[in-house]
Amino acid sequence: MTSATPPNAHATAHGLAERLVAGWMDRVMAWPRRALGALGVLMILAVLAGSKLGVDPDSSKMLSPDLPDQARAQALNAAFPGLKSTLAVVVRGPSADATDLVVAALAEGLEGNAWVETVFATATDPFLAAHGFLYQDMDAVETMFTRISKSSNTIARLRTEQTINGFARALDDAARLAEGADIDQASLDRLYAEAALVLEEEAAGERRIFGWSAVLNDQADPGPTTRVISVLPRLDPDRISPAKPALRDIEAAIAALPADLVAGIEIAVTGDPALRTEELDSVLGTIAISLALSLVLVAVILRIGLGSAGRAALAFGALLGSLVLTTGFAALAVGQLNLVSVAFIVLMVGLGIDFAIHILAHVTEMRGNGVSARDAVRLTGQRNGLALGLSAVTTCLAFLAFATTDFIGMAQLGLIGGVGVLIAFGVAVTLIAAVVVLLPGLAGTGAGAAKHRTLPRKTGDGTLMATGMLVLGALAVLPALQARFDPDPMGLRDPAAASVQAFQLLASKPETTPYRASVLTPSLDAAEATATRLDTGVGIGGTLTIADLVPDQQDDKLTFLDFAAPSIEHAVAGTPTDLTDPLEGDPVNRLIARLDGAEGADSPGGRLGAALAAYQADRTPDRDAALTTTLFQAFPLMLSRLESLLAAEYVDQDALPSVLRDRFVSPDGKYRVEVLPDGALQTPAQIAAFADIVSDLATEAAGGPVQLAAAGQSVGRAMLFATLLAALSTAFLAYWATRRVADTVAILVPLGIAGILTAAASVLLGMPFNYANVIVLPLLIGIGVDSGIHMALRERRAPGAVFATSTPRAVVVSALTTMAAFGTLALSDHRGTASMGALLAISMTAAICAILTLTPALIRWSRRDNA
Repeated sequence: MTSATPPNAHATAHGLAERLVAGWMDRVMAWPRRALGALGVLMILAVLAGSKLGVDPDSSKMLSPDLPDQARAQALNAAFPGLKSTLAVVVRGPSADATDLVVAALAEGLEGNAWVETVFATATDPFLAAHGFLYQDMDAVETMFTRISKSSNTIARLRTEQTINGFARALDDAARLAEGADIDQASLDRLYAEAALVLEEEAAGERRIFGWSAVLNDQADPGPTTRVISVLPRLDPDRISPAKPALRDIEAAIAALPADLVAGIEIAVTGDPALRTEELDSVLGTIAISLALSLVLVAVILRIGLGSAGRAALAFGALLGSLVLTTGFAALAVGQLNLVSVAFIVLMVGLGIDFAIHILAHVTEMRGNGVSARDAVRLTGQRNGLALGLSAVTTCLAFLAFATTDFIGMAQLGLIGGVGVLIAFGVAVTLIAAVVVLLPGLAGTGAGAAKHRTLPRKTGDGTLMATGMLVLGALAVLPALQARFDPDPMGLRDPAAASVQAFQLLASKPETTPYRASVLTPSLDAAEATATRLDTGVGIGGTLTIADLVPDQQDDKLTFLDFAAPSIEHAVAGTPTDLTDPLEGDPVNRLIARLDGAEGADSPGGRLGAALAAYQADRTPDRDAALTTTLFQAFPLMLSRLESLLAAEYVDQDALPSVLRDRFVSPDGKYRVEVLPDGALQTPAQIAAFADIVSDLATEAAGGPVQLAAAGQSVGRAMLFATLLAALSTAFLAYWATRRVADTVAILVPLGIAGILTAAASVLLGMPFNYANVIVLPLLIGIGVDSGIHMALRERRAPGAVFATSTPRAVVVSALTTMAAFGTLALSDHRGTASMGALLAISMTAAICAILTLTPALIRWSRRDNA
């Protein structure tokens, strides 16, 4: 092959690289103590700088704020900061009243807390308790007030006699009154059915709170009920997790709830601040474990791979020095890490040791050939300087490829990793040269390089065929299963975490889903026009503006309240009237007899009669006390809600409580339109489809789904660019190092194979590419090229005998340390970090196996064909 570059230009450049490395080592060996002293001073400074390094857990800052979608999201958050910083306390119970009792107690416990700004619960909010009926349709309002009017005396009697006998007497009086007035007995069925359920559960050893709200509205209890308490926390800006104090106090308030009240109730805290706090705890907690484990594994591999405790200690020292200096650089360069770049410390364990391994392996080989320690270091610089330097540059370029993208989360890691690799290279050539000249015994005294048989040509051909079949299989898997990128930060988080499970519970229903879009408008008219336009979209379940919080038909609904007001006042404060003649005898037995004679066995009354008879047969004071509590525990809440109705007034925008108004009108007069999907959004495809619909109808849309969809596109472009940049730059350097197209192909083909296998593994293992693990392919290119260059250049110096040198051993030991470090990340509870570790370990395993078997074979094959 011809080239415009003169042949000796390559040799001159190669020689310059080797002379630079060897020259630096010579200078270090001339003044080893000074070199070690300077290195020590730098490490002390790095420790001081690194102590200031922080972590920002906000995943929304992963992309450049200059991107249009990020700018719209920032504008939305600036106008309505509560949307992003509000916590959601999710309370789920077996029935509506049981759940509402917990909500009321918890909301009361949080009011006035030093770390809580506001508390809002739709189930217990005073404004909604008084005016909630105005938001119902006319038929429901009429039914509710009619039932209240008919039940007012029964409620008054129960209020004054909250016992088992009083309950039975009230039901018996109601039945006799309906009978005397020729009223359909079915009007009592809801009351009978609820009472029967309570008694049946009690007989089975369970506890069911009587559902007064369902009875009052003549509706079947909805069963398992989910309520949300919105809590706006006060944030502590001095903490790495600003919401931590508020979360701590919320947990304390939950723990303080009475045990009998929360029996059968599930409570979890979610929302962006809770998710970020829990995610940060998950990442930092397991990063520390991964770091410790990776250091132990690397130490063991070094001891075995380098054949000497002294050499292993020297390499380990170079690693620790690299980690300290890189941490100091990170503190100066970025100040605050993100949830992706925080993994740099473990990645550097795997990458920062490579140079020391190759240098020590070659020095040991030279010593085994009878060369002095000083000359062994010098020869290593001269013969391996090019491979070492190019390895540092290629890995650095692979990292820096991220620094050129708008993906700030990975750009930060790219900058730290790229510079960290150069630091590791500098520390290795400095520390090893200085220590070996001071302690020459560390370099070995004649053990020699480990000998390996070369691969027979026939075996190499078989390897090529087997590899080809494996790649074809992987390529067949990819289109069928579709490797994909998941832009949702929820895909990174621990699915077992309480905050994540609560979030998924809310996301499972369109009426509670956090995946809502928003559109900022300059006026109310613009907001209503935008809402009208969006309501036409297929896939949009509805819109909300401040205008939707003003009820319709208020005059008619308030008229119903006026007619029912005397009955409500009687129920909550009046003296019960004897509407039937008082009867003697046990009221429970009397009610049993009435129900037994008037109802079928399967009817609500028949069920209640049978349940009461069974209870009466084994009635004790303790059972009476427990059942009384169960029957009347939610009764005060029902009375409070009835009394609140008396305060209802006409509602306009000015009458809305600030906690509601502030969700739709900003202090500077911007109006927000909230857009809901018509179904649950539980996959990236569903989120993207909803975002597309909203964006088509309102290009200025922002909010979760829109931002996630745009983020997926931005990250996809960024990763494609980073991968191409890494591939082109490393390919150029590989060609520059080998000066042969065939040798360059021999280096790059194994990496392509490893990339295909990694993508197939991500599909088969259910690990879609995400914000954390997208680093895998570009990093695979940079790291893999290093090993390929070492093998190719050594194959050139020892044609057909590369496995008789120290290079394959160094490549294997280096790869094992890298895989051990990366693999420990797979232990993380954080799915993003875990998948990054797993896929990096898989990719490096595939790359090293392919390089060791294919690169020498392909080089020999090409030379054989050219012979």
